[in-house]
Amino acid sequence: MLRLLFWTYTFILLTPFLVSGNTFTNFLYYPANQEYPLATLPNGDSEHLIWHLDNPLHFYSEKYDQLYINTNGILTFNAEFSEYINQPFPLEYPCIAPFYSNVDTTAANESSISIFITQDSDQLREASEMVQRAFPEKIDFEATDVIVATWEEVGYYDSKTDQLNTFQTALIVDDKETFVQFIYPKGCLNWLKGENGPLGLPDIRAQAGFVAEDGRYFNLPGSGSDGVRFLTENSNVGIPGVWLYRVGPLNYESNVESPGESKFFTEVPPSLQTCQDAGQRTCSRNAQCIDKENGFCCVCRPGFYGNGEVCIKNDIPVRVTGSLVGELNGDLINERSKLQSYIVTADGRSYTAITPISTELGTNLRLALPIVTSIGWLFAKPLRQHLNGYQLSGGELLHASKLIFSTGEVLLINQTFEGLNYWDQLSVKVELHGNVPHVNHRLKLQMAEFSEEYEFVKPNELHSRHAHILEIPEENRVINFQLEQSIYFERCWVEKERDNPEGLKYLQKISKIMLDYFEKDQALRTSILTVVGVNATSNPCTDGTATCSENMICIPYEDTYRCDCVHGFTPQATNSEPEQCVDIDECALGTHLCDEKAVCINNEGGFSCVCFEGFDGNGYKCFLNVSFADNIESPTTVTNVVDKDNNRGVILKDHNQENFTTPASEYQEASVQVDNCYRCSPYADCTEGYCICRDGFSGDGLFCVSNCPVDEIWEKGGCKKLSYEPDVLPHCNFLGQCMCDLGYEVTEDGEMCHYVGHLIDESKSDELVPCDVEFNCHLNATCDWYEVELRHKCSCKLGYYGDGYHCSIIDDSCVIKPEICDSQATCVYNEGLGRSQCECKRGYEGDGIHCTAVAECFEDLDCGLNAYCEKDVCQCSPGFERDMDDLCVLAGSCGLVLCGINALCKYDRVQGVKYCDCKEGYEGDALVGCKSKLVPCNVEFNCGVHASCEPREDPSRYECQCNLGYNGDGYTCVEDENCLNTPHLCDMNAQCLSTNNGLVCACNKGFYGNGSVCLERQQHDSGFLMVSQGVVVVRVPLNGKNVKPISVASMAIGLDKDCLEGRIYWGDISAKKIVSIKYDGTDMKTFITEDIESPEGIAIDCISRRIYWTDSIKDTIEVASLENPSLRTILINKNLVNPRGIAVDPYREKLYWSDWNRESPKIEMSDLDGTGREVVLGQGSVLLPNSLLVLERTGELCYADAGTKKVECIDPYTKKTRSISDELTYPFGLIYTHDQFYWTDWITKKLESVNTLGQRQKGLQIPFFGSHKMYAMTAIEDYCPQMDSPCQINNGGCSDSRLCLVNRKAPSGKSCKCTALSKLCNAPSSFSL
Repeated sequence: MLRLLFWTYTFILLTPFLVSGNTFTNFLYYPANQEYPLATLPNGDSEHLIWHLDNPLHFYSEKYDQLYINTNGILTFNAEFSEYINQPFPLEYPCIAPFYSNVDTTAANESSISIFITQDSDQLREASEMVQRAFPEKIDFEATDVIVATWEEVGYYDSKTDQLNTFQTALIVDDKETFVQFIYPKGCLNWLKGENGPLGLPDIRAQAGFVAEDGRYFNLPGSGSDGVRFLTENSNVGIPGVWLYRVGPLNYESNVESPGESKFFTEVPPSLQTCQDAGQRTCSRNAQCIDKENGFCCVCRPGFYGNGEVCIKNDIPVRVTGSLVGELNGDLINERSKLQSYIVTADGRSYTAITPISTELGTNLRLALPIVTSIGWLFAKPLRQHLNGYQLSGGELLHASKLIFSTGEVLLINQTFEGLNYWDQLSVKVELHGNVPHVNHRLKLQMAEFSEEYEFVKPNELHSRHAHILEIPEENRVINFQLEQSIYFERCWVEKERDNPEGLKYLQKISKIMLDYFEKDQALRTSILTVVGVNATSNPCTDGTATCSENMICIPYEDTYRCDCVHGFTPQATNSEPEQCVDIDECALGTHLCDEKAVCINNEGGFSCVCFEGFDGNGYKCFLNVSFADNIESPTTVTNVVDKDNNRGVILKDHNQENFTTPASEYQEASVQVDNCYRCSPYADCTEGYCICRDGFSGDGLFCVSNCPVDEIWEKGGCKKLSYEPDVLPHCNFLGQCMCDLGYEVTEDGEMCHYVGHLIDESKSDELVPCDVEFNCHLNATCDWYEVELRHKCSCKLGYYGDGYHCSIIDDSCVIKPEICDSQATCVYNEGLGRSQCECKRGYEGDGIHCTAVAECFEDLDCGLNAYCEKDVCQCSPGFERDMDDLCVLAGSCGLVLCGINALCKYDRVQGVKYCDCKEGYEGDALVGCKSKLVPCNVEFNCGVHASCEPREDPSRYECQCNLGYNGDGYTCVEDENCLNTPHLCDMNAQCLSTNNGLVCACNKGFYGNGSVCLERQQHDSGFLMVSQGVVVVRVPLNGKNVKPISVASMAIGLDKDCLEGRIYWGDISAKKIVSIKYDGTDMKTFITEDIESPEGIAIDCISRRIYWTDSIKDTIEVASLENPSLRTILINKNLVNPRGIAVDPYREKLYWSDWNRESPKIEMSDLDGTGREVVLGQGSVLLPNSLLVLERTGELCYADAGTKKVECIDPYTKKTRSISDELTYPFGLIYTHDQFYWTDWITKKLESVNTLGQRQKGLQIPFFGSHKMYAMTAIEDYCPQMDSPCQINNGGCSDSRLCLVNRKAPSGKSCKCTALSKLCNAPSSFSL
């Protein structure tokens, strides 16, 4: 990691502004002026205001005539952006962001967010001079307007006001250019992000910068990090807290321009920097700066750890996220494969998963040990003043490793850890190349715990070399390999004795190793426990690190220790002191082993036994003394006694002679009769010293056996069968470990849960991965944070009991709790059940806890006046009709309308008409319904449960409104219907799932649909091509025989398939529509006919259920939902001349298209929502690019170029190109199937092909049924991807008729695009000026 450079100000520009009076310390640079109108946003956390510009201004390459100021520290063009979205730049809309964060002014009374435009001559002059000095080439610039937006003393989410921020933005414009000035007063950036929810990602720290409409963006220094707080101290114009940029007009290849920085800054060498100069800007807020002889160091404060520049709170779980590239055993790693790791830092335990990963790769990656152990090294539990990897490096390092296997294979792994990302997750990029021994994916790998030694070869470089053994027990096979590791990082050493730690060695121990691949989930899951400062033979009990109290013994436990009480003592917890061990009184508890003819005497840590007088023995066995027995003529009784020293004994009483006692001194009679209760069976009760088996058990009380078999229970004097399912599916967690419901056990094969008739050990829930990593809670449980355990755990909801992973309803009796019954139910004793239960009243049905009305009436009297009962429904009598109060009134009694609730029908004698009017004391629309005139809720809070007091359109008036998820009038709010409280909303082949978008119905595996309707995935015919011949679409078998037309068209060009539904879609440029048809030519449907001109290219995303197309007349790239074609939008409408071919990669979530611009042809790509647009191939690389194709396995983009007369493929990321076939004549359509490339050729009029080895195959001469040209084509295969997509169910939860499109850069994995049906935003237009 390179140390941040410290800049000193030369203040070249400072003097003019000091002279003018703007010293700029703690007040705003552009104060509001009563001469110019000021617009202010209302308080809240998601407000916006539109500002119309008299003169359009330039921003990037566009011109805009309106501007939106939004609560969250951002100005946007085209549309408002009031909701805070927790994602890094670029955002969806063009914007200027002085401080984009989760601003919330709900509770900040002194806050103000405003905008105004000034033409004050002094302010215009000062702004112009600043521009002229910062940009000498703009010496003639004269500002005509300054648009000023101010956020003054604003708080942060959620309604926090303990810290407030103030900042300002000024748009300095003339009729040709635009400059933006950011102003951050000293001491006025006090918070950097809002509070996040209990399970969501933390908010990104505030971002400052610019975003263009086409996705270009520019960040200010420190944007999105802790460094953003230094915007008040730094500058690019020499004035602390002031920043200036030129933002327009810019050409399409340029970005925002800064002043020449060399004018304002002088670099100071790091060795001369001090804490006063630069330390506080470099060190974390949770670190202290320490000056050294040469420079300074950052050291984390107590309670935090890291390298000082980045500090993490102790014992807080950490997440690691990353990507993988490269190849293993010749197989390329799919770029969709992601690494996710969860680390419990308190004990050094890490869980790592790589998914999705193919079976072959996932199996082999189990041998790539450093991918797992490098994370363990970073967050190992440190002992005896040792440092783990994160404490050394702060998470920024290069980890290079080499595995050399005894069988000759070599694997190289480079891991670049890039520090914490925007969401405080450690980011890593893994690159690996090489080979490993083959291992069957069905076989388990075992690896014993081991220790490895690390040595400092340089102050910031570690090396390690160690031999390892992996075992495969089922094959009796051992894999030997040597692991060499080199770790490079930068650390500032504070102590002189550690400035040069060369030669220092330390040991790290790794245990609890799990390396498993789960084929069903396409996931590699691993876990390890890592401790630094120990080795394989030492343990805390021997190395002096354990601390146990008196009467305790230290026992090594996993990689730590535990303190157990020594024999004869038991633990006793106290509130203020550590756990202590106290003596067990075996005599009092009856757990001693003394003979019945002996007395038990308690001792410290044990007990002793003494035979009664007249008996001989060791106390454990006593025998009657014969000579003494001759003197005994009557039976004796036993009495417990306690002496003055609290020692217990026994007195034997002779009914005919004097008492005799044991040899204990001065016994005091306790008069407690000896009993045997402690010897009773767990299934027995003790009554007056006797053990009696409980009902349903047989025996002598000391041993009791159930009268019923294991699958039956004793009930009412007999055995009854249990009602249960013998085998059910298990619940599996993040690591693939499976658990069963109460009363079930996992079968040996791990596939099912078998009923065993007893409860599982609920303590197993402590071993599960925290529920915020993988939501594994029961349906009736929530995932909550437990501060004591520093982790999330599952907790059963109110009304349920269990450990959170298994929850059962609390079956309370309604006699004890009558409130559990429905208001339309009573508590009645049921003789059959032998207990009381809730029963619905007459006219209602249900289980008594929930009752619903069955019939409206049973007789005429139930219906009231002017009505009668017919078939359980009340009907109005002839001549009467029902009004809004559900009463039967004279038909037409109020003209042609019915009056609403709480309204009366009145007669206007002047007008001679009837009209509805609210009753006295009510107000509102009399036709809809009148509400009572209540005291406003902001004066007296009278809202119902689940409601809040909100302002109306008139801000001076408030009313009660139901909260999200509820509906009603604000005084009575009823929960919205969802699939949890109304299960029938889901199809029988679906389940109700909790997602980021709330509760949704999701189809089960093997089905598809929206959850409300789930259809079984159908098998369709396959093994042929569909080819467009312009006016005819034909079906071509791969052997070229039995070609037949399946449908006619006007002029079909672009064509693609929906393998899920078994349909073909094509664009008809003559009929100006998109049409679909089944594979067999039946069921033709017109998909889109409106606002479409020339759809030359078609591409189907069958996973997200979207269709993309190019329009060569409108010059657009557009998209629509396959389920609802009215949900459509334009993604790209600029810088296109003649778009033609289009291809979608749903796996890597990319979209590609070709532009047949003869002056500047190109192929471009973007994300699936149109953002992130960039050129893949430009002029000189392509001439006449026609059809495009994405290879599923490699992600390469292949294209047919009629200009270069080639078919080529390019890796869109590395830009490496390879030729598939050249010296062609005129290729157009292109597909890949059965290891061969096929293309249509306009000159040869054949289907040409080449195999993967580059060998040309014989062309297929197929009959022509239409024109003598073949256009696009698609291959019908038996494979259809089955994957999940954020937009697959219910349009991804997008509201306001917006279209859900996948975008993994967003935290939710999607973006909601405006459509023509949206009311709260505007969809892009077809043509953009």
